[in-house]
Amino acid sequence: MRGIIVLAFALLAFAGQAQAAGLEVRIDSRAAHAVLAAVRNENLTTAQALEIARLPGNQGLIRKALGYGRPADETIFAQALMAAAHRQAGAPDPGVFRFDRLRDNAEPVAKALADLEDPAQGLLERGKADMAPFVPAEATGQVTGYLVVGGTSGGFAFGEPAFYLNMERVPSARLAATILIHELFHAVQTQAQAGRASTAEGKACAVRREQSPAMSDLFTALAMEGVASRVADLIALPDTVDPATDEERRRMLRNVRMVGRSITQLELSVHGLATGAKVSYQDIYELGFYGDEVLYALGYVMAKAIAAEQGAGALADLTGRPGAAFVARYVGLKSYGGEDAPRLGEETVSWARRLWPCTGA
Repeated sequence: MRGIIVLAFALLAFAGQAQAAGLEVRIDSRAAHAVLAAVRNENLTTAQALEIARLPGNQGLIRKALGYGRPADETIFAQALMAAAHRQAGAPDPGVFRFDRLRDNAEPVAKALADLEDPAQGLLERGKADMAPFVPAEATGQVTGYLVVGGTSGGFAFGEPAFYLNMERVPSARLAATILIHELFHAVQTQAQAGRASTAEGKACAVRREQSPAMSDLFTALAMEGVASRVADLIALPDTVDPATDEERRRMLRNVRMVGRSITQLELSVHGLATGAKVSYQDIYELGFYGDEVLYALGYVMAKAIAAEQGAGALADLTGRPGAAFVARYVGLKSYGGEDAPRLGEETVSWARRLWPCTGA
């Protein structure tokens, strides 16, 4: 079917034995292709626009708009699409789908999408090969990645084995492939969590988490973003790929070089949660993982140090486990305290120790 690419992973266990089950990844780009064609179609009908709104990828855009508190449904989506296609200046766009902006920038977005899917360039297969060593045996079943265009978000997910990538926000096939693997690995992490949840270890960890859910969630966010950033290693790309990729690479490299501020921010965040300061977990999460993404840099440095000393299999083993296990593995490295594995704050390590016994680390 046009617009559907399947990447099947033949998984190996950490010990090296073949597994009967595996992970299938489906990349569904039908929504992106349909919307790109629609905004350039002056003869677009309401019936056609509604049919496009019903595509699974576009249902994700509607759901994301609702998550921002905006009015959004298939009718509103179709109206915004019709307004852009027929150049109805000033037409209301309550869901903030911004299809008029997409229409005026459609050509480079369409080219990036075509390059991403081009078998001759092999970006998706290369990304699959890069990710495979980090995928644990517990991550099985099917994951779907939807390529979409429109709206105000770049990559997003809803805590399910599915993710969405807005190609309009990523005008580079190489950068899109890197972000795609990052978001895909979050879906892998979700699958691995589900696979581990029913084990004795998983049940013990669930009990432990309930003793301090916000602190557990903070460490898990650090681990999930850090490992996903190492798997889709933007810094490992060449210095000069294209302007968009180069800019993102420089931004992340700058944050990594300033990892000391990330350590300080994590320590302050832990202290705030531990002392009952009048700050919510959501506020702490937004400060660390939105905007300049300061804690992404620390998680990346930690994951990179673990993989460098213990191999990709060590990160695969940690995937789906509580974030405290990630901290435990990191502070136990031989290189811990050195230039490539800087020390964490004392309160951070102390709180992680309270949470990681359930992992057996």
